[in-house]
Amino acid sequence: MNQPVLFSRQPIFDANLNTYAYQLISANEQSSADSMGSNTAEVVVNAFSNLLDNGHVKCLPAWVKVDAAWLYDAHFPDLPTESLVFDLTPAALSVSNLEEVLNQLTVEGYRISMPVEFDTALYQFAHIIRLDCQKYSNDELIELSHKLKQQRTIKLLAENIASFEQYERCKAAGIDLFMGWFFAEPQLVSGRKLARNELVMFQLIGEVNSPNATVDSIEQIIQRDPELVASLLKLVNSAALGGRRTIASISEAVINIGLLELKKWVLLFALCHNKQVPCELIGLLLMKAKMCQLMTSRHSHVDSGTAFMTGLLSGIDAVLGIPLPELLEQLPVQVEVKRAVLGGNNPLGKLLAQVEAYIKADWGELPKGEEFHFVADCYTKSVSWSSDLLQDLS
Repeated sequence: MNQPVLFSRQPIFDANLNTYAYQLISANEQSSADSMGSNTAEVVVNAFSNLLDNGHVKCLPAWVKVDAAWLYDAHFPDLPTESLVFDLTPAALSVSNLEEVLNQLTVEGYRISMPVEFDTALYQFAHIIRLDCQKYSNDELIELSHKLKQQRTIKLLAENIASFEQYERCKAAGIDLFMGWFFAEPQLVSGRKLARNELVMFQLIGEVNSPNATVDSIEQIIQRDPELVASLLKLVNSAALGGRRTIASISEAVINIGLLELKKWVLLFALCHNKQVPCELIGLLLMKAKMCQLMTSRHSHVDSGTAFMTGLLSGIDAVLGIPLPELLEQLPVQVEVKRAVLGGNNPLGKLLAQVEAYIKADWGELPKGEEFHFVADCYTKSVSWSSDLLQDLS
């Protein structure tokens, strides 16, 4: 059995919340670059740096940490220079000819990132300077941004952004790039009412979970929303469900999918209906859903379809802007699913916690040895699957 590539990825956004790059985080003790030797570099970048953009898959830069050992060896991956951003760690400062090495990298067309704490003499080689947003006040961010951008054309990256408010604060200060899990946090809107298509969606969720549901009763709800009809037909004809079919009616689509599958996919439709959230968030929830489902192969007491729905529901509050407990009260899903999504310690909750730990590269919360490799393999497959599905449904 092939060893899975032990990396997780974290998105880096521009000011418009478009994904600019993916930071690759190694599960090994060595740095990401050290783990990404010339034999695996292409595999890693292709597997973890793809993004759906207007219906087309494009490769974004892989943001890779590099240390002194890697710079000494100088075995640069055989990849296009635009595929990589080299992020210097403090250990890189021990390289005696550091300026010479950085100059060679920039001449060859590579982009260099470094922390703001580095000697300003090294800034001449930097394309991106990163800073911890938690360490600066609003005025300090504005002053720092103005000072650094006076020197040369350079992008500033704010990391450790934990909330949308912090993102807005950094954006207002003139920061260009943003990293952190703020995009997956709900922006709650007080008193917000569900839109018409959201009401239809919740009616559909209720109906497919009803023991008295029929093809006709489901069809009557789906046909109230033309966009929902289009989404359903796209899904049935997608490669994600095992091949393309020629289906033109709602009832035929429902029959082909089956009620059990439809229970999962109506939540996907609810996510894709909301155009105000970053595409990265939709991809994240799809990834979590698929990873939960795949991991049930070693959790026989957890139903795979239920695990899939749990993964999707784990971030639906960020999509709809309504508090999660409030939403879950309205959704006719199993009590065990609700417990898991709210952080419960039931079997579903433990499975979801492992998925979220791997995605956020919280390696200490994961099992060791062969079981860890199983989780990593599920993650790799889920990244590929979610990208393919978004392409099919775009």
